[in-house]
Amino acid sequence: MSIKIRTEGITELAQSFGSAPSWVPKLVNANMQQLGRRIAYLMKMQLKPHRYTGALEDSVTSEYDPRRQRLEIGPKAKRKGGWDAGLLLQRGTGPIPNLPFAPIKKWAAFRGLPAGPVWYKLKTEGADAHPFVDETIARGDVQVAITNTAQRIGMDLAAYSVQKIPMGKGEGLVVFGGTSMFGGGG
Repeated sequence: MSIKIRTEGITELAQSFGSAPSWVPKLVNANMQQLGRRIAYLMKMQLKPHRYTGALEDSVTSEYDPRRQRLEIGPKAKRKGGWDAGLLLQRGTGPIPNLPFAPIKKWAAFRGLPAGPVWYKLKTEGADAHPFVDETIARGDVQVAITNTAQRIGMDLAAYSVQKIPMGKGEGLVVFGGTSMFGGGG
């Protein structure tokens, strides 16, 4: 009994990579869009404890730009005056000297807190930072989603390329990660 490694079909393998511009972008785009949707959902879960009206949470989107190969996930909500609501939550604020009382009273009532001390703290010290972006990235399920996507892209690239190699009758079973992907006749 021996192990035989044959390089027959290596030319076909190289040629399949030669056609990569036609099929790789579709594969990568689909995986990145799926990853974006997953992380957007998980970011919404991270924002849930900071919910007031739901506008910030509901504004989370994921956008993949295939030309720049960039995935961007985050909220789009704005506060009065055009302030980025996600950035305000992420970084907090400094003191807000001209802070109106009515919106704080409404928020405090929603949270079951006394409005006066909340208003005074915001007016004199500002809002605390709640780094939801950092917390989202640090989540185990986000790390798993990123790792799984990278592995899936790699496996798909390998499987697509290897399946282009002709196999003789009754030969060549290709196994990835313990799962038989395809094989010869038999």
